[in-house]
Amino acid sequence: MRVLLVNPALVPKRLGSYGRFATSVPPTGLCYLASVLRRDGFDVRVYDQHAAHASNDPLIELVESWRPGVVGFSTLTFVLETVEDAAKRIHARFPGTRVVVGNIHATYFPHELLQHGIADYVVREEGEVSFLELCRSLRDEREPRGIAGLSLREDGKIVDHPAPPLVDLDTLPYPAWDLLAGYSYDPEPMGLKPLRSATQPLPIQGSRGCPFACTFCSQETVYRKVRVRPTESIVDEMEWVHRTYGTEVFGFIDAIFPLSLKNGHAFADDLVRRGLHRKLRWFTETRVDLVDRDLLAHLKEAGLTFIQFGIESGDDDVLAEHMNKRATVEEARRALRWTRELGILTFGLFVVGMPFETRDQILRTIRLAKELDPDIVKFNVAVPFPGSAMWEQYKHKIGDQPSWKYSGWYDANLNDSENILAGDTLPTRELMFLQRRAMFEFYARPTVVWRYLTSGLVSLDVLGEGFYVMMSDLVKSAFGARRSRVEPVPASYAPAT
Repeated sequence: MRVLLVNPALVPKRLGSYGRFATSVPPTGLCYLASVLRRDGFDVRVYDQHAAHASNDPLIELVESWRPGVVGFSTLTFVLETVEDAAKRIHARFPGTRVVVGNIHATYFPHELLQHGIADYVVREEGEVSFLELCRSLRDEREPRGIAGLSLREDGKIVDHPAPPLVDLDTLPYPAWDLLAGYSYDPEPMGLKPLRSATQPLPIQGSRGCPFACTFCSQETVYRKVRVRPTESIVDEMEWVHRTYGTEVFGFIDAIFPLSLKNGHAFADDLVRRGLHRKLRWFTETRVDLVDRDLLAHLKEAGLTFIQFGIESGDDDVLAEHMNKRATVEEARRALRWTRELGILTFGLFVVGMPFETRDQILRTIRLAKELDPDIVKFNVAVPFPGSAMWEQYKHKIGDQPSWKYSGWYDANLNDSENILAGDTLPTRELMFLQRRAMFEFYARPTVVWRYLTSGLVSLDVLGEGFYVMMSDLVKSAFGARRSRVEPVPASYAPAT
């Protein structure tokens, strides 16, 4: 039986000005599923609609020509609009093809997806075991009853079978990266010079789950328990992928890697012992309170080139009371100082507009970003993603918001509507202005422009396009704030100093 796995794209008109800088990342989850299915004899393809920047038309043409028995969609809330349209067209034109959805949105809303006829089956949480059993049943023309982790209609009723077993990560075959041949992926949207390579960068997964519980994160919806692969197993995979595909750059997709000082040192030791630190570069994301200078120095020796820190806010009260972050501004200062001293590139991730966050607290975040001076920053507007603690707290008043609003870069001017949490934080257009202002204040500083120009860290075409987008978006959001009579408006521009 043929199985088509789809990484959906957002409808392009929803992306706004910054959509052109969205990163296309190889869909690791789908490639794991593909490997598991192929090991069992299935004929599998992966269609990365997001990387192809395609509408649903080419997808329907592929279904027409290849005729898969199952089409599986990796479904986040943000791309639901695409999945709904594709599923409707598949059901209408290919009634024998089964539509299956999985990932966070599917895990949280299985009944809605089945009731609205979007999905024939919903795979909840981790899908390697459940989806394989479902495909086996369909291939063998058996009723898929009793499959753990599956939601479906049985005898006219929607049934949720018990949660699937936790996957032992070391039992999984390596992801089927060969199925992504022909797609183009950049390690970062800005094409950072130290991460450029003749070969495609590929993701690596060292763990699933997160021991922390930040209020804005929904990862626990899919990963109920933290599991960490042995460092030897991770390095084995990196070495195999390097030999097989020539890959020179790896990016960890874990919520946090490494999860401890001990694991980090063991990982670095293994890379150095095998001599891979001279062949490979890699990047990761972690917390500012989980590193020290010795670990960062050891990881750099082992090939760490770029690190993303979830700094989130410049206000300790916001971090503790609104985000449950359990990290402090001072810890961020130390971590960024160490990485700068060691010459490791940094990406500072920030969130603005948490419920009840004030304008002054957002301005503190802007000031901290400029003080810490990471090589790249991003300011997301807080979004209550389904499955997060924020969603649980506010779902009763969010109502039937369109799926495309679930983005940290939602553009209220583009769609002429309010932010999801409008009323519990600042008015929508003032919040949009502050977000765009934060980006402009950080990147328009002469020291930052000069650093980019002299280092070649970012290509000139990306730099020029980015500056144009920042300026136009800032002006647009400033006029939007004026129209909504938000006070104070930036009539006389005053940086957050």
